[in-house]
Amino acid sequence: MPLIKVLIAGSYVLLREALKSILAAEQDIEIIGIASSVDEAVETISKQEPDIVIVSLLKPNVATSSLIKKSRKINPHVKFVTIVDVNPTDTLQELLEMKVSSVLSINSEPEFLKLAVRKAFEGDTYIDPSISQKVNNGGSKPEEYKLSSRQLQILKMVAQGYTNKRISAELNISQDTVKTHVRIIFKKLKAVDRAQAVSKAYSLGILNG
Repeated sequence: MPLIKVLIAGSYVLLREALKSILAAEQDIEIIGIASSVDEAVETISKQEPDIVIVSLLKPNVATSSLIKKSRKINPHVKFVTIVDVNPTDTLQELLEMKVSSVLSINSEPEFLKLAVRKAFEGDTYIDPSISQKVNNGGSKPEEYKLSSRQLQILKMVAQGYTNKRISAELNISQDTVKTHVRIIFKKLKAVDRAQAVSKAYSLGILNG
């Protein structure tokens, strides 16, 4: 099993150390560095080539988007797991539009962090369910984007980082059927990948409760 190389970037020492402590014992995860600023993180990305960058409350607020943009110029394949503060509604859509892999809250369970890192490494999207609940507060859905109950069920699972194989097992349907539903979801939401589909679904108020 390949090691997942992780860089932790954040403005707060205690939070950085807590994240390091949570992941340090995982046999498939290697912490290759800790950065306290955008410049320090970019330098580490350039030299160490991490698979995943965990961005935890970088200050000022624009620092997260700056880090993502600069990092992708160096390494377009690096994935981002972001940790947000108490008002996810203000930042979730922006993060999803930047195609981050995972969004967690500072109140997320440690196991969610491990799951988010592994999902990101596998190319999947993961959003802490508690964030989804805060963001999903209703709203009308344009008719052209309307999904069937099964498509909505699958989209919610995609938003939680489920693979096609896991969706197939959970719903007791074939993987080919799952793939067909996912293709239809992409077409209806005018999305090219899972991250964009989830982003569009949140912005349209489709993922409710």
